[in-house]
Amino acid sequence: MVASALLLFTACDVIDSTSDRSEQNRGISESLTTQTLERGGPPATGNTIVDIASGNDDFSILVDAVVFAGLDGVLSSQRQLTVFAPTNDAFIALLEALELTPEELFVEENRDLVRSILLYHVAPGKRDSGAVTTADQINTLQGFFIKVKEENGAFLIGNEENGYAEITDVDINASNGIIHVIDSVMLPPSENNAGDGDSGNGEGDNGDEDTNQSIVDIASGNDDFSILVDAVIFAGLVDALDGNRQLTVFAPTNDAFIALLETLELTAEELFSDGNEELVRNILLYHVAPGSRAAEDVISSTRIRTLNSSFIFVNEQDGDFFVGNDNGFAQIVATDIFARNGVIHVIDAVMLP
Repeated sequence: MVASALLLFTACDVIDSTSDRSEQNRGISESLTTQTLERGGPPATGNTIVDIASGNDDFSILVDAVVFAGLDGVLSSQRQLTVFAPTNDAFIALLEALELTPEELFVEENRDLVRSILLYHVAPGKRDSGAVTTADQINTLQGFFIKVKEENGAFLIGNEENGYAEITDVDINASNGIIHVIDSVMLPPSENNAGDGDSGNGEGDNGDEDTNQSIVDIASGNDDFSILVDAVIFAGLVDALDGNRQLTVFAPTNDAFIALLETLELTAEELFSDGNEELVRNILLYHVAPGSRAAEDVISSTRIRTLNSSFIFVNEQDGDFFVGNDNGFAQIVATDIFARNGVIHVIDAVMLP
């Protein structure tokens, strides 16, 4: 009922406030689904995005929606996020157009729908107003892009299919990201809307290397790297991977970390416990090389020195490429995910120095 009403609603543009990436990268991005978003990483400390929204009566419907959709853990985690927060008036306008009350919208059959809409208001990484207004498009945790445009000095975000919201307040900083206030609820487009312009995250149709998103931002925005992000936070390497120094990261997937943990007969919580910081840090630094090395540079090398000061060796078998050492090799399964401070290549195992 509500879903069909929303489809009709979006076709009419009621809330309009003003009236390839590469196949390898696409495969990685497809894992950015809602099924594992509940992890969110460890809780953040201090004023989180949820804390700030909960403390402002003008966001009470947004907070209710977040709790209903089960996203409060995500927005309270240590992951750095950017939230475009609709006010109560924005939600009321949407509900009036749908002829619904909040109680009628927030029923079990609509949970996935509400979740998808909310995730379209959240982008990976902390993007201040300068980063937002200089981007053409911003990828979201929902998987589709927010478009950014300027009209008569006002900045608008949304999409051509379902309309735009005006950014009315900016740069409300939280311990785990930043909030920008908008005057309408944005509805996601019906299909992938990646364009050729600057996305601020290197995820346009053509896999454009021009990006404002750091290695940490990209990893944080893909749930297939959630354990890696937790490890980076635990080891205190966020700043190192979020700075301006050009780096190459060989990024193990969650499955790679799970396989390691099973071999060690440990849980993630046991590994990420006091006393193991230096061990985890040393392992992670073995996955990072100085300089931005595209896939072509990697596979043409026989060995690569890492920030751990040890070498990764590169092998080729039947057209597949592997990196590692006598402790074992990991296969490179995706390449050339470019960030503003380097490049990520995805591997299927955790390498031990």
